[in-house]
Amino acid sequence: MGYTNVRHYVGGMAEWTECGAPIERDAPMITPSGARSGARENSTRHFSWLEILANWPLDRLVGFWLGMIVVFGVIYWLAGISMGWGLQAGTAEVKPDVSGFATAIYFSFVTALSIGYGDVIPLGALRILAVVEGIAGLLVFGCVISKLVSRRQEELTEEIHRTTFEDRLDRVRTNLHLVFSDFGSVQQLQTEHGSLPGQALRRLESTVRVFGGELQTIHDLLYRSRVEPDEEALESLLANLVIC
Repeated sequence: MGYTNVRHYVGGMAEWTECGAPIERDAPMITPSGARSGARENSTRHFSWLEILANWPLDRLVGFWLGMIVVFGVIYWLAGISMGWGLQAGTAEVKPDVSGFATAIYFSFVTALSIGYGDVIPLGALRILAVVEGIAGLLVFGCVISKLVSRRQEELTEEIHRTTFEDRLDRVRTNLHLVFSDFGSVQQLQTEHGSLPGQALRRLESTVRVFGGELQTIHDLLYRSRVEPDEEALESLLANLVIC
């Protein structure tokens, strides 16, 4: 037809195609999935050790933290014996004896806690090791603090769920008692009059609906609640159901 770039054609796409005219199609988008998956895997490998460390229990984290401090202290002390780098307290170098070992452990604790009094300083390449210990100590100590905070939050959350469960349980008991009272009143009206008037039937229908709603609430409390009911609560619920 001689046209290659048309915005509007009266015959529509069907006639345009029958005439053999070219149709511009969108090129399929090629997603660099390999590159993204590779970056994702690298990120996962990079942060996997932090996730593993964060998932440790509190006692294991504290033990690892204390063990790390002792290991670094031993390294400081041994470096002073074999390589002559060691530590310096004031203007004198720390001696490679028992007192020097205690000073090395003390310096390791101060470095891991990032206190840094400055009374003991590392010499030579031990400065780099002290920086590494400071970073590692902060990471592990941060995990310990987060574990303590999260444990307290879990206790508070559990207490909130327990309080909410008890409140719902009290409402169920009260509503079941009211339902039982309404059933008794309806039964008494039927006994006195032989048949139920329209008002009593509407009252009975409302009571049955309330009773059905309470049964659903009891089901949710037993099977969908985050707090498991104790034996006393179960006995109370079953007793109310038997009475009704």
